Amino acid sequence: MRRRDFIKTTLSIMAAAGLAPDLLRATEMATLPLGDVSLDKNIYSANQAQTLLVFLVGGMSDFVGNATHLEQIRKEDLSEKPYPETGFTVTKDGFWQEGGGAALQSMLDDDTLQTTYFRTSMAKDESRSHGLNQRRFMHGHPTIESGMPITLLHVLNRYNLVDENTLMPYVRLRGGLQFYDDRGVGYTLPGHLRPVTIEAPNSIGGSMSNPYQRDSIWDDEAIESAIENYSYEMNDFNDPISSAMQRRKAISDFIEKIRSEPLPDGVEYPATLTGGTIETAMRILISNPDTKVVSTEPANRWDDHSGALTGHKVHATELFEAIFAAMKHMKAAGRDNINIVVYGDFGRNYNINGSDGWDHGNNQVVYWFGGERYLNSLGVVGETDLHVWMKKARLYSRPKEGSFEFEPYSIASTFYRLYGITNPEVLTGGYGIISPAGQNFLKV
Repeated sequence: MRRRDFIKTTLSIMAAAGLAPDLLRATEMATLPLGDVSLDKNIYSANQAQTLLVFLVGGMSDFVGNATHLEQIRKEDLSEKPYPETGFTVTKDGFWQEGGGAALQSMLDDDTLQTTYFRTSMAKDESRSHGLNQRRFMHGHPTIESGMPITLLHVLNRYNLVDENTLMPYVRLRGGLQFYDDRGVGYTLPGHLRPVTIEAPNSIGGSMSNPYQRDSIWDDEAIESAIENYSYEMNDFNDPISSAMQRRKAISDFIEKIRSEPLPDGVEYPATLTGGTIETAMRILISNPDTKVVSTEPANRWDDHSGALTGHKVHATELFEAIFAAMKHMKAAGRDNINIVVYGDFGRNYNINGSDGWDHGNNQVVYWFGGERYLNSLGVVGETDLHVWMKKARLYSRPKEGSFEFEPYSIASTFYRLYGITNPEVLTGGYGIISPAGQNFLKV
């Protein structure tokens, strides 16, 4: 194979697989203040944090995790269409039992599982724009376009805590495009730290695919020989192309290994697309301590302006049953360093509109699971009032006066703190960690 043809072919393979070497730099632009970041390596080493970020694109109704206003809505006839008498049971801690609440309540009742449900995460500007909120809350900053996992890796790279030997530090499974925006520090991550995309199952009962496995049309021996000859001619056996090809093989071998491993006894994920996605994420995190973050969306979207009573019921049940299985998986594997955070664009209006839908709200419930090594289990945090802005049209939950509340940017700040960043507010535009008065969510 001629060298020019080899380079063109190899680069095309790597680009398709998301493994392009670090040959180009981004244009200089306004940057995050990485030089102002302080990181405690002792906390980083002690926590060994791994995070699954689950972003609910479209915005899940806070009714799922906060059905405490149902009695008032019925008694005062506030909803355009009345809530049905059946299928809307409220659990003892205020969850919608038929819409994911059964799993939420079961996890909360199990003292061996770490669960904290924050009912009062509200953006002060009350934005109900999908695009704006998705950007802001996946970036964790009001204006700078750097996804939370990307910002974290820039910091870890600056502190020499990740390098070319770190395998798949950030894995993307499905959606969540803004999580891997890399336009916030004036230059992109080096190739070996960029996001790796692994395809979650696209059919019920399927397994993760392996996009890094060579297709039979490629002659492995010929390609490897060409790489060796190219490296010899360049007098560089650590050149970007050969290094990227080696990473591709390592990733492919890893996927082949974990997708066939049996689950521990007593662990069974739901036979749903969301169940397969969460299972894939947990297999990666449990089997590869190098992976700092996995991000994903559930297989379902949440912008249910119509059909919410059916759609949310099914989707929320699938999601939280999958999370329940993940918690059991985490426990069986003895992994107290893995945490899962679930949040989205915003919450939704409690009014059932004429199409059986919930329109946009603002206040949302943030669900945080696991991480027993560094997180305390606080149960349900935050109380709300029902704000009737317009009867039979606009019913919103609002943090009750005196209740703890936080801006969604604080999710990013708390996420960074898990990795030893002691002043995460410099990365979020000034928003600090989630810290209810008199309660320590973080142990350190």
